[in-house]
Parts: sequence; structure tokens; C-alpha cells
Amino acid sequence: MRKIITYPSVDSTNAVAKRLALAGEGECAVTAAEQTAGRGRLARSWQSPAGEGLWVSLLLRPRNIPAERAGGAVFVAALAMAEALCAYGPAKIKWPNDLVMGGKKICGMLAEAGFREGMCDWLVLGAGVNLLQTGFPEELPHATSLFLETGARVPPEELLPVFLERFEPWYAVWQERGLIPILEGIRPRSATLGQGIRIDGREGRALDFREDGALIWQADGKTETVLAGDVSVRGLYGYV
Repeated sequence: MRKIITYPSVDSTNAVAKRLALAGEGECAVTAAEQTAGRGRLARSWQSPAGEGLWVSLLLRPRNIPAERAGGAVFVAALAMAEALCAYGPAKIKWPNDLVMGGKKICGMLAEAGFREGMCDWLVLGAGVNLLQTGFPEELPHATSLFLETGARVPPEELLPVFLERFEPWYAVWQERGLIPILEGIRPRSATLGQGIRIDGREGRALDFREDGALIWQADGKTETVLAGDVSVRGLYGYV
């Protein structure tokens, strides 16, 4: 089990983990009861009320990972969190790194990295998991919590060790064998593959993952790939 650093309140666990990385700290997990400036993908804010979710960031020092492979780590975290949540309810992974239950978002992830001479020096993988919320503001119609979906009252200190237990072996596999085994684990848990999707106003169907994690999809009779961006999936977040 990796070192766990716990705070009562922080601006963002990712920001703290990044500061630790730049200060030379080794691998650890940073968690807090509350985030005052939690962030998601594309600089979006993430609501992180005290005691109602798991707000955690992993500081990693991967071995021999070139810069171009670093982005694969977020799939490792997504798979591990899906496995951890599935102990309580039917969590699925919306490409690339959201976790969903009941068609709504229960967990978001954010990855940041630092490089040296073309190799990954450090990685920070942040996860925000909604656990105990009994409701959300009107401006978050597609958010949910583990309690709302299952009725289970799972405190963050219970979910954290389950997540870390799932993460460590997949992290080792990724470093030793690359992303392909991780994607094999994600496929049966994917909320995206085989579904109708919309990207930049175009509609099509998600087919598979490429070896680097890119999404292979078909639209207008053509097969294409997308490396990053917002993908709407039928049945999720109000897209019907």
C-alpha cells in the first residue's frame, strides 16, 4: 500500500500532488475531506463538498515511460476505480475517463504530467467520486452519487483502500506490458463501445479502442479515430 497523505481541506488534491512532485516527493496518494477549487477536464470546476466524496490524487513516478505513453495512465485509474465501485453498484466507463451509474456521472478524472529528456518524470492522476450526496444543484443535472444510485452509504475512507488495491496491479501491468491489457479490462466495462455517439455535431457509432487508447468510431460510412475531446453517448447525460 502506498503512502497516503491526508488533509482536512485543500484547494485541489491534484494541485497539492503536483507541488509534491516538483519538490521531489516519491509515489503517494493525496486525499482531502474537502476541495475548495477542485478541477475536472478542460479546466471545468468540480464540486467537492466536505465528507461527501472521495477526492484523491495519486502521485506516480513510472519507470521507463516515454512522454507519448504517459496519457495511458488515466485508463489505468479509470479501470481500477470502475472495479472498486462495482463492489457497490454497476459502474461503467465513459470514454475516456468518466465513470457513470444510472446514465449519470459519478466520477471524473484528471491527469497531469511532467517530463524530463522525453521520459515521464512524474504523473498525477486525480479522481473525484461522488459518494454520499443526496442531491445536486440544477446546473448539474447529469451528476449522481453512489448513495443516490444504490442507497449505499460508503464513506471515502472505505472506498480509498479498495481503489488502491485495484490500482496497484494494473499500474504494474501498464508499466511492464503497456496499454493493451488495460484496454482489454476496460472493454467489458465500457459505456461507450457499441453505442451511438456524437462528436462535434456528427453522429455515429463507437466501434473499439486503438492500441493507444484512441476511440475508433464510424460516421457517414467512414471509420475514424478521435484522440481526445467531448463525446456524447446515447443513454448518458441526457443524450437520447
